[in-house]
Amino acid sequence: MSTSTPRSRLSGTGAVLGRASGGRARWATWVGFALLGLLVAGPPADRADAKLPAQASGSGLSLIASYDLSVSEPSDLALDGSGTSLWTVTDRPGRVHQLSLDGALIRTLKFVGEDLEAIAYDPSDHTLWVAEENLRTVIHLDLQGNVLSRHPLALTGKKNSGIEGLCLDAKGHMFALNEKDPGLFLELDSKRDIAVRRKLAFAGDYSAISYDPKHDGFWIVSDQSQKLFQCDRKAAVRREFGLPFPKPEGIAVNEAAKRAYMVSDSEHKLYVFRLED
Repeated sequence: MSTSTPRSRLSGTGAVLGRASGGRARWATWVGFALLGLLVAGPPADRADAKLPAQASGSGLSLIASYDLSVSEPSDLALDGSGTSLWTVTDRPGRVHQLSLDGALIRTLKFVGEDLEAIAYDPSDHTLWVAEENLRTVIHLDLQGNVLSRHPLALTGKKNSGIEGLCLDAKGHMFALNEKDPGLFLELDSKRDIAVRRKLAFAGDYSAISYDPKHDGFWIVSDQSQKLFQCDRKAAVRREFGLPFPKPEGIAVNEAAKRAYMVSDSEHKLYVFRLED
């Protein structure tokens, strides 16, 4: 006589555990895929705007980020010697500010100027040069904001049409722009007097300049034309790019990192571009 073995309660419990384990496995799989997606996508943007304006027109320049600034009406930009921060000036009030590469304010120097519109970093002695537009004066500062020297330039002209850009080349020669009426490209000598002046006529005005070490030339920005120009040593245009934001008034270029940084005076924003030449 055969005897059937009664069904064990443990077998039923095992089935329930099996179903639960399967559910946990599916959940773990889903979570794993979700985490993998986050890793592939990268971390969320911290300070960068979620929506970027249209790209710059002309091949070789791609917009990759924009950041709101806490300083108002920024004019001109300079990259510090380490390439890890930026310097900018504001004209109302006339102050000098150090920014991170994503536009966060690091510090403001104690110096107070009048209608500051240009700035350059001097790697030879780790100092700054700024320009007061209406006074047509170039001022040498240390990194605490102490005035080291003042150099009035032999320029005349209308109010708000004076110096709008400063830069130094690889040999320490200084160059400046006169914004308009007339637009001028200026080379200064070691005493910071005007040694060479050239009239410019390729844009509505000239609002910023940065040295281009790769081509031994210059990057020049026009506020009114809303364009960036790549120029040769004598400020003749090689290439031009339409910019996708208003009132561009500053540029700094890190050729090693293939980055160009620009500021909008009216929007109080920092724009970061990738150089792709």
